[in-house]
Amino acid sequence: MPDFSLSAGVLTELRDTAASDPALRIATNAVTSTDIDSVTLNRAAVTAVDPTTEVKLDSLGVTDQKQSGRCWMFAGLNVFRHRVAESLNVEDFEFSESYLQFYDKIEKSNHALRRLDELFRSGVTDPDDRLVNSLLTHVAHDGGWWNYLVNLVGKYGVVPKEAMGETFNSGNTHQMDARLQTVLRATAWKIREAVLAGAGAETTAPIIEAGLKDAHRVLATHLGLPPERFVWQYRDSSGTDKEFHREGEFTPLEFRDRVLSDEFTGGLENYVCLVDDPREENPYGAAYSVAEGTNMWGTADTSYINVGVSELKRIAKASIDAGEPVWFACDVNRQFAAALGIWNADLYERDALYGTTTVSGPGTSKADQMRTRESMPTHGMVLTGYDNEAGTWRVENSWGTKSHGEHAKLAGAGSMKGYGTMKDAWFDDNVFQIAVHRRLLGDDFPGLDALDRGETTVLPIWDAMA
Repeated sequence: MPDFSLSAGVLTELRDTAASDPALRIATNAVTSTDIDSVTLNRAAVTAVDPTTEVKLDSLGVTDQKQSGRCWMFAGLNVFRHRVAESLNVEDFEFSESYLQFYDKIEKSNHALRRLDELFRSGVTDPDDRLVNSLLTHVAHDGGWWNYLVNLVGKYGVVPKEAMGETFNSGNTHQMDARLQTVLRATAWKIREAVLAGAGAETTAPIIEAGLKDAHRVLATHLGLPPERFVWQYRDSSGTDKEFHREGEFTPLEFRDRVLSDEFTGGLENYVCLVDDPREENPYGAAYSVAEGTNMWGTADTSYINVGVSELKRIAKASIDAGEPVWFACDVNRQFAAALGIWNADLYERDALYGTTTVSGPGTSKADQMRTRESMPTHGMVLTGYDNEAGTWRVENSWGTKSHGEHAKLAGAGSMKGYGTMKDAWFDDNVFQIAVHRRLLGDDFPGLDALDRGETTVLPIWDAMA
């Protein structure tokens, strides 16, 4: 049998090759004294990005998810808050993300325990089974999709930020998530042991209830209890004195119906997710869903139509033209200068620095990058403008004002900190999904009938699009 271990001879050859390479020596001199992004930043790609856009919808300062994975939630609420502020004639408005965060976590806890109970009682009890392992690994995680927001708002409504503000742990979720996951995994193991001992649903149900009680206590400790009723009052922007409005007492569902009525949104259930998945095995024009892609027991998994990147752009612009920003999911940190707030396909010349050819280098396909897990959706943001001639998009992020602090300087007077600019080429390579109202599609839009009927190709929870 051949010996493929790293021999002394191979290591010597590698060392001699590296030591005799002047380009590597120069790169080493540079990188050992500074950050590689500073060395590889392509200044021509920076100056090629004009951060002003012809079409611009945003009017408020950015929100801040802090050290949490709630981007999908922030982005979804940000789609509507600008119009809410305009309708109320107020200078600023933000929904309470921690309110929905509480219910998202307890719903995810319930879903995970119910699903694992179902699997265990069907005979799938091996903790190394890929589905069981995935559910246990990611139990009650921070992440989510557009349908997660629709589920939460539909069941629990919304409240303004003042009714349930941020806590240290809502924006720094590591400790809360760790304790919550410990509780849920321990409960799942008790369920498994009971099933292996021959117990049925009548025995595992109390175990689930006890686990949910513990999960609720963890969330209440870190986030506080969500309000059942609250008083809503505000001061508008009209005139010198700014008129005061005392609207009275609301439940979260009543407040939702007041500020996010179906007349205002067109009905959240009428939004459709469209994606660009260029892998040949997933043809365009077809409908797909992702197994376990929901945060709430009894609701449908996340689903979408694969339409291609050109259609994503066309329909996103149509939505913005209609006055509605667009929720989107992307692989955020690829070719991204955080301080500048710029996304451009050739922003960093890392292959040139290292003298390598990588899967993310020039000429490699988006499909192959997905297959190798080099690229996949990692973050949700909002498209709030575009410029056809410049080939750019205006992006509302939820990382506060520090992350993109220099963007406002580049954009000039009237721009706000925390927004960013994306080039078309970056959109092509790294944007995967948008959510738009179905009125923009038309009844004969390819794949829409299949999506409505639930006739989707189901992708596993470990797929690149999951």
